[in-house]
Amino acid sequence: MDKAVEFKVRNFRKGDEVCLAKLFSECFGPTTPRQLSEWLGKSEVAPEDIFVGVVDGKLVSHVNVEFRRLDHGEGIHLKTAGIAGVCTDSDYRRKGIVTNLMKRALESPRQKGVSNASLFTGLDFPAIRIYRRLGFVDIVTWRTYIKYVDYPAVFARWLRVLNRSLKYSKIMARKLEGWEKSVVVRLKEVGALSFRFRRGRFHRLKEPPKHPDIDFYSDMETYARIVHGAVQWDEAVKEEKLTVNHGEPADVEMFKRILLWRWDE
Repeated sequence: MDKAVEFKVRNFRKGDEVCLAKLFSECFGPTTPRQLSEWLGKSEVAPEDIFVGVVDGKLVSHVNVEFRRLDHGEGIHLKTAGIAGVCTDSDYRRKGIVTNLMKRALESPRQKGVSNASLFTGLDFPAIRIYRRLGFVDIVTWRTYIKYVDYPAVFARWLRVLNRSLKYSKIMARKLEGWEKSVVVRLKEVGALSFRFRRGRFHRLKEPPKHPDIDFYSDMETYARIVHGAVQWDEAVKEEKLTVNHGEPADVEMFKRILLWRWDE
């Protein structure tokens, strides 16, 4: 853990929307205060079930509890405390703040007579270490299915989202500083898609460059499974479902960060 800082844990207050939207923008992607307010209204999360960490008056971390019913079939339901929105400003990570927020959040279901808490996350996220220390165990009860009918359009939108996200993610901007590379994604069913990161922005290329910095080949199913965390990149390479035609290891690792939105230190 990095050097500790003094922080306070409190519940959400009206007026926190602006600061919280900035935090969500860095951790989850562009979020406006209005979107945040709409989410709070739709999810019906009570202010006493939203916990924030504050350092020197600045809101730097967040966890909330959403009470839901788990359907066990045949009309049997189990009430659960869904842990959601776990995030911390990149300048204040590894200081124990979100762990303390989680502990406070887990007190809420106990006080309300709820027997369990649950959360959804990828098993390769660094935060999984925190969840396991607090007693969460890994279970798999559902799968996500997706079919791309126009992946070039999805690819173009992905690059636009990355550029928007760069405005908010300090850690992403720091990691990509000075990294000016071109990438060619060759998909069996789609063909070659490419982009170049230059001067702090992602630029889609109409034609793949002759000498890209990163060039790899895969099929659409494998690539989609990697993007959504169902398969690890290294596992796909080992099973020969993905072939890296060209790319320095450090550049490939950076692309994997971009692809999977992994910006933890």
